[in-house]
Amino acid sequence: MDALSEIHRGLAQTGILFFIALGVWAIWFRIRSLPLDGSWYGAAAIGEILMIVEFLLGWVLYGQGLGGNLARAFVHILYATVAVITLPAAYLYLSRLQDENVKTILFAIVCFFLMEVIIRARVVALV
Repeated sequence: MDALSEIHRGLAQTGILFFIALGVWAIWFRIRSLPLDGSWYGAAAIGEILMIVEFLLGWVLYGQGLGGNLARAFVHILYATVAVITLPAAYLYLSRLQDENVKTILFAIVCFFLMEVIIRARVVALV
């Protein structure tokens, strides 16, 4: 169980750094007035897969009884759920926008929001 906890923590840290990089990359596209390309969307899909794996691993740990160690397990699970559904929801909503510059900056904001959600989930787990 300890190894799974370490993997869970490591994936959270990876998610934070990954979404920072993805947000900065989107801002770079916006500065250059370019639309997001397939490489960016592919990286976003990898970030979503990372969040799903993190979520499922968290449920495995919770099922093994580690959820009792969390001071506010419900809030931690709520943050994890938000982290999983945010990027697909943003894609569904923002894909209808015509202005690529607006879409690019909004995706950057979503990435930084996800970074903060993961940070908050970690803080709730530690308190």
